Amino acid sequence: MFSEELLREARPIWNEFLPHDFLIKIAENRLPQENFAKWLVNDYYFVKNALRFMAILIAKAPDDLLQFFAESIYYISKELEMFESKAGELGISLKGEIDWRAKAYVNYLLNVASLGSFLEGFTAFYCEEKAYYEAWSWVKSHQKDKSPYQEFIDHWSSEEFGEYVRKLESILNELAEEHGEFERRKAKEVFLEVSRFELLFWDIGGE
Repeated sequence: MFSEELLREARPIWNEFLPHDFLIKIAENRLPQENFAKWLVNDYYFVKNALRFMAILIAKAPDDLLQFFAESIYYISKELEMFESKAGELGISLKGEIDWRAKAYVNYLLNVASLGSFLEGFTAFYCEEKAYYEAWSWVKSHQKDKSPYQEFIDHWSSEEFGEYVRKLESILNELAEEHGEFERRKAKEVFLEVSRFELLFWDIGGE
C-alpha cells in the first residue's frame, strides 16, 4: 500500500525521532518544565495553523470527504482547548516566542495545501498525524510513572486517535490508487519533507 511505501522510505528519518530525546525525557519524567513550555507554545501555534491548513484542503476535497474534514476540524479545535486548559494549570503563557522551525514547518504545510495537489496536501496531513500517534504511543508504552503531562500522552496515544490515524491512512491509500506515478512520487517527496520537519520540531522542546 502507498502508506507502507511512504513509511518505508522515510524510516531513516523516523528512526531519529522514535524516540527523540524530548520523548525519552517525557517518558522518564526528566523533562524540565521550561522545555515543555517551549514545546507547548510552539505546538499551540502549530495546531492553530493546522486549522488553516485543513481549511485550504477542504476547498479541494472531493464531496465524499467533506464530512470527514468537518469532523477533523472539530477534533483539532478541541485540541486547542486542551492546550489552553493545561497551560493554565501549569502556569504557562501561550504567548511566548515562536521558534523559526515551527514557522518554517507551518509555512511549508500551507504552501503544500495551497500550491500542491490534493494528494500532496493529504499526504502531509497523514504524515504529521501519524508521526504524533507513533511518538506519543512510544511515550505511553515506556513511561513508568504518571506524568504531569499525562493528558497529552493519553490523548495522542489513545485508541480513538489511533482509529482516526488509520482512517487517514485508508483514505490516503484510496486516493493514491486514483493517481499516476508522477503524482505519487510528488506526494512521497512531501512525506519525506514533512518527516524532516517533524524531527526538527521535536528539537524545539529537546534543547
